[in-house]
Amino acid sequence: MGNQNGNGPAALRFSRALLAHRTAVICAFAIATVAAALCVPRVAVNYSMTDYLPQDTPSTRALDQMEETFGAGVPNVRLYARGIDLAAADGLADALSRTEGVDEVMWLGTQVDVKEPLGVADASAVQAWKTDDGFLFQLVVDERDGQDNVARVRAAARDAGADPALSGSLVSTVAMQQSASSEVRLILAAAVAIVVAILLVTSHSWFEPVVFLIPIGVAIVLNMGSNIFMGEISFVSQICGAVLQLAVSMDYAIVFLHRFRSMQLTFDDPVEAMAHCMQRSFTIELSSASVTFFGFLALTVMRFGIGVNLGIVLAKGIVFSFLSVIFLMPCLILLCLPVLDRFEHPYLVPSLDGFARGIQRVAAPVALAIALIAIPCYLGEGRTDFLYGPGDAVPADSEAGREDASVREAFGAAETWVVMVPEGRWAQEQALVRDLEAIDGIDGATSYVTVAGAAMPVEVVPADQLDQVISGGWSRIVLTTDVEGEGDEAFALVERVRDAAAGRYGDDYLLAGNAVSIYDLRDTVHQDSAPVKFFTVASIGIVLAIMFRSLSIPVLILAAIEVSIWINLAVPYFAGSSLSYIGYLVIDSVQTGAAVDYAIVLAREYFDRRRHEGPADASRDAVASAGVPIAMSASILVLAGLMIRLISTNGIISQLGTLIFRGALISGVMMFLFLPYLFRLFDGLVRRTSWHLAVWRPGDGAGRSPTGEAPGRDDGAETARDCG
Repeated sequence: MGNQNGNGPAALRFSRALLAHRTAVICAFAIATVAAALCVPRVAVNYSMTDYLPQDTPSTRALDQMEETFGAGVPNVRLYARGIDLAAADGLADALSRTEGVDEVMWLGTQVDVKEPLGVADASAVQAWKTDDGFLFQLVVDERDGQDNVARVRAAARDAGADPALSGSLVSTVAMQQSASSEVRLILAAAVAIVVAILLVTSHSWFEPVVFLIPIGVAIVLNMGSNIFMGEISFVSQICGAVLQLAVSMDYAIVFLHRFRSMQLTFDDPVEAMAHCMQRSFTIELSSASVTFFGFLALTVMRFGIGVNLGIVLAKGIVFSFLSVIFLMPCLILLCLPVLDRFEHPYLVPSLDGFARGIQRVAAPVALAIALIAIPCYLGEGRTDFLYGPGDAVPADSEAGREDASVREAFGAAETWVVMVPEGRWAQEQALVRDLEAIDGIDGATSYVTVAGAAMPVEVVPADQLDQVISGGWSRIVLTTDVEGEGDEAFALVERVRDAAAGRYGDDYLLAGNAVSIYDLRDTVHQDSAPVKFFTVASIGIVLAIMFRSLSIPVLILAAIEVSIWINLAVPYFAGSSLSYIGYLVIDSVQTGAAVDYAIVLAREYFDRRRHEGPADASRDAVASAGVPIAMSASILVLAGLMIRLISTNGIISQLGTLIFRGALISGVMMFLFLPYLFRLFDGLVRRTSWHLAVWRPGDGAGRSPTGEAPGRDDGAETARDCG
């Protein structure tokens, strides 16, 4: 693309006016940054995945109705009180019922009469709630203050003389919450250290990393602080948002400073050089930011709220990074120019001419190999075994993981589900209870007809028993299952229970439970896949078509990026491992948004050189010139993903780090080995489908033949080292 900015003198006058008030600009950004920093600790973080399900999903409607009718949801904490006898367990049950944040308590005493000898009670009921070492309590704990409420439950158990072991969805959420804040700081610190190390090697001054990091750091703080206007953010946005913004938007700062250095060769006055740099950089920075912005914005078309939340956080992060680089960085560079000049050093990166020649020699066979594996990878990534819920969000070697294992060892994997049916249709309810108890995987069912009997009038049932099974026109059937979380067995059980309830009540029933919510989550994210992909490809394709004034160039760029995504996502399938579906959806947009920046750098270099050279020489020289900025940008994202992978104890986030690390590495390699060859191979198509694309052809007076030497580049052409 050409260097001329259509805004011309107006943009130049604006740039000069801004620079004339550069102290005020720096102060304004400083004030905004301090205000945003004060807001960051006040941003609420939601660690629940099911909270982000659409409101119209069956499990969400069931949970909302249950909380409205019974004042409590599905049990979310299993407490194994070890080392106490029956009398102490009875006292603990009473203490838990009075504990703040505990909405409901179920234990052995709610299933059998513990005032009678346990030897005359139903043996299976006793075995389900008691071991030789202690008793099991199923609790419904308020999640709004989950961390404090879980601590109160633990304290109540210890006060009763028990050694508590806790498990359940809320316990996992609290464990994630406790580790997340420290991990965010550690991941961001590691990412900053990596960026500084890379920039020191690839810079022209030892002080350049400071000039790069300040505007991007300001943008990150502004983005994190502005999250307060969203009400809350998801744990995915909290852990990944800042480091992804740092890794993806660092290019903008690098581009800007290198362009300023090139303008200094033309203008002696630093302020005038900066004004022209701002004018000429605006459209290039805007186009680069736009493709990344739309790549992240594609996540907002998801019905699953975590994707929407992350998409908004990352997209506005790109906006803040763009504004900070365009307006703050020029003022900062002029302020620090004496220091930058003082600490200049020789460029440490060697020439990549030899590397580019080597790439060109192997380009054809490598491109053929990539084309051959593309289809198997496309098929493989669609057949990966996906995980839809939190999965191994809590590591097994953590305290929460060990306690969960203790509960499982004593009582097995189990979940409590609730079926809600209309009150008063006792014969139907009794028939449904029989149907449910006959289903393999249902260990027990408790309802009005099992507590009081179908013939017992509601008016004579004790209120403390009645309130647990009947309220607000609904009758509640509490199911004990031998499944937990997700998987084919759990999902099959959800379908069997729904079929049984529908067989007796049609659509007039509700089903809630953790596995039920994950089942609905699976259906929701499957529906999200196609819209996210379409929006990503369409929006980025349109921006690229406008940027390059071509129909074919966007297709070639997106083809190279899509193949790299297929390869990345097919690895779990061929390795026989599972993949979080959240990671699958998120990496599609993140990898596309990052890789398109690499492609733009390479494409600009290629088509700039194509004005003077044949396709083969243009592709080789483009790789030599664009190699450093592409390798630098990809390395930052690769190592940032690796830090997320190594530091995060959350299984979903750690796996997302692996996808980012691997995706950035594959995308960077594709920019060297595949995309340049596509440009050469489809050179004729590109010329016929592009508007006003100037290319050299054999026989032209200027330029060189595909095997000759170039007479030199146009002084106005920009190198990749100038445009990043």
